[in-house]
Amino acid sequence: MNRSRNGQKPVEDALRAVCWILPLLIIATAHASASENADRLLLHQLDLSIATPSGVTAAIAYTPTFSFFDHRLNAGIGGRFSSFFGSGSVVFPNGNAALIAAGARDTLTVDQPRSYALNLMFAVSVRLFAGLEAGMNIDLIGVGFGPEVTGQYAGLEPALSGAQRASPSRLNLFLFGRHDYGQLDSEFFAGYWWGSWGVRAGVSHMSTEYTSSRPLDGNNDRFRASATRGFVALGYRF
Repeated sequence: MNRSRNGQKPVEDALRAVCWILPLLIIATAHASASENADRLLLHQLDLSIATPSGVTAAIAYTPTFSFFDHRLNAGIGGRFSSFFGSGSVVFPNGNAALIAAGARDTLTVDQPRSYALNLMFAVSVRLFAGLEAGMNIDLIGVGFGPEVTGQYAGLEPALSGAQRASPSRLNLFLFGRHDYGQLDSEFFAGYWWGSWGVRAGVSHMSTEYTSSRPLDGNNDRFRASATRGFVALGYRF
């Protein structure tokens, strides 16, 4: 019965997230259809980024971006394909927010994890002067995938310790901090643009998650790790 309830919770959280994601989409649509007298321009932006250490992450993103206030503010909602390539053994702690609050310390250790995600992304940047910009972006919701692995589980129940099968979590969902699901990336950056081409650099905070093939201690099957890395990116606007 508990297992059934755990399976329903991500769906309930996804529905709750839609309640705040929809206003973002409505605002973007409203800006696009506002008065022709407003000074704005629709841009299409492509980005390729790479981040390290603590493994390597690489991502490619496409964002339709609206410009406001004489092109000083850019904001849009687009898509990002991200990948995570772990080096060595990576420890994934318990990913259930309620169990973490209760003091859960169980972990799943995976050798050289590989995971991928396709997510809806919100992005915003401000032009400071000339071609210099500062901004951020964050994944909102999407899907995760990747190869199944055999990880080493360490928990309270001796019968469960040792090898356990797991796969990258399917649901990616931004719910703030410990309540998040799946693989989510965010970037905080400064960049400079020369016409259509630009470069960005800053910090990337990515969380990755595995779901075990069966429930383990506390009926939990989610294991989640986060890391902050430096990144560089090349962008093109058209």
